[in-house]
Amino acid sequence: MYLIYTTEQDAWVRSEQEGISRGLSFHKHGKGTRYVSRPAETDSDEWALPVEGYTLTDGENAMAVDSYTPKPVPEDEI
Repeated sequence: MYLIYTTEQDAWVRSEQEGISRGLSFHKHGKGTRYVSRPAETDSDEWALPVEGYTLTDGENAMAVDSYTPKPVPEDEI
C-alpha cells in the first residue's frame, strides 16, 4: 500500500510521524532515524510512500493505493 503526496517533503513528514509514533529516535552523534520508509518519485511527478504496517487514519486508508508507476530512469543514468 502507498500514500501519494504532491511533494517529497510531505511524504518524508508522514514517514517521520510514523517513526515518532513507534518511538524511533535519533541517537547521540546523529545516528539512528525516525523515518519508517522512503518515498519514491512517480511518473506523474508525485511521491509514493510505502505504508505497509503504518497506523493509518480512516482518511489515509481511503486514499491508499495498491501500486504506482515509478518515474522512468533516464537511459544515460542506467
